[in-house]
Parts: sequence; structure tokens; C-alpha cells
Amino acid sequence: MEFRCEGRVDAPVDVVYAIIRDDLISLVPFLDNVAAITELERKPGAAGRTSVLNRWRAEPGNVPSAVRPFLKPEMLEWLDHAEWSDAESWVDWWIEAPTFRDLYKCKGRNHIQADGTGTRIAITGELTVDPTNIPGVPSFVGRKMAPMVENYLVERIRPNLAGLAVGVNRYMSAKK
Repeated sequence: MEFRCEGRVDAPVDVVYAIIRDDLISLVPFLDNVAAITELERKPGAAGRTSVLNRWRAEPGNVPSAVRPFLKPEMLEWLDHAEWSDAESWVDWWIEAPTFRDLYKCKGRNHIQADGTGTRIAITGELTVDPTNIPGVPSFVGRKMAPMVENYLVERIRPNLAGLAVGVNRYMSAKK
């Protein structure tokens, strides 16, 4: 299932791009539903390319209370693989969920673009659920469930992705 969301930041592209690429960890207090981001690896590449691997951990507060006792902390974590392109001001990313490694694939691209006197962050992505890997569900039922699971996950992911611009705006305001 494809998804798209956008947000606007009242700051120049180069400032917004640098914050998201190089100072993402500082945004945590300004991002809803995010408990922590840990940078695990950073590799500069040729021609203004940078690879970054971050571990994200979600806040359990938005998980229904009936489900919380069954969640292990690692179930709220994922690895974010990011390939940054300075010349084009975009980042290609893909998510790896260690707990649900074979359940879904999620990847996308964030464009950070000039928008008048500010910056527009446009996020496009795709999430695909493997119907043969839904825990406890036979694959013939999984094929019918996969689109519903994809829709459910995208509806949970989209507000958090759109919240990136909100978080950058909050961060910028706090630094003034």
C-alpha cells in the first residue's frame, strides 16, 4: 500500500535538511509517539551521499492498554536505514523491524524542498505485508487480511511521518 504525507517548516531548506540528517536525535522531545532515537552507524559516501542507521523506539502510550502487557520493549523498536543525497535534498529509507522481520516491508523517500520562504517535507512510501507471515494465521486467510493489516499500519504510520515537520518546527521554536 502506497502512502504520502507532507508538512511545512518555517526555515530554509539547508537548515531543515541538516537538522533531519545530522541532528535527528535532538528532535526526540519534539516528536509525538517517539521515545528514543539512537544513531548506530554513519558512513559518508562519495558525491555528497551519507548512509545512516538509526534505532527508533516508540512511546507505548498510544498502544491500547489491553495490549500493553503483551508487548515486549523490542516490539516497539525498528531500524531505520537511510541513504541521504545532499545534491538532491532527499533521503531514501527502509525500515527493518527486528521482532516482525518477515511480516512487512516498508520503504520510501523524503524530499526536503524549498516552499516559498520555508521548506516542504514530502514523504512517500510503500508498506507491503507478507500474507504468509501473519503470526497464527493460515496463508489463505492471510491473503485476505493483508490489505486490512496494511491499511491499519499505514493509518498508524502516516501521522507520525507527518509529525516530522511539526517536530522540526517545535525544535526550531525552542532554539530561538
